[in-house]
Amino acid sequence: MKTDSMTNLLKENKSEISTVKANKILVAMELLEEKERPSSKYPDKVKKYKALTDKGLDYGVNKENPNSPEQTTPHYYVEKFGELLTLIQKHE
Repeated sequence: MKTDSMTNLLKENKSEISTVKANKILVAMELLEEKERPSSKYPDKVKKYKALTDKGLDYGVNKENPNSPEQTTPHYYVEKFGELLTLIQKHE
């Protein structure tokens, strides 16, 4: 299935919800989680990133970040995004 970023899909669906707000709602719904990895530039720092949970994988995939292989970026199924957006809007 074709996937895209939350930002692009929100724009395509003319949603007023920001990506940051949508992500916070998805975390609250346990579809998305915040993970950590060590910084490659600064050994004493930690980088945070988002990843879809097992439940969230119904709506997308965790794509490997080419610049940082131990980090993923959530991408959502275009065909299922309407359903996901409805869930997000119910939890606003």
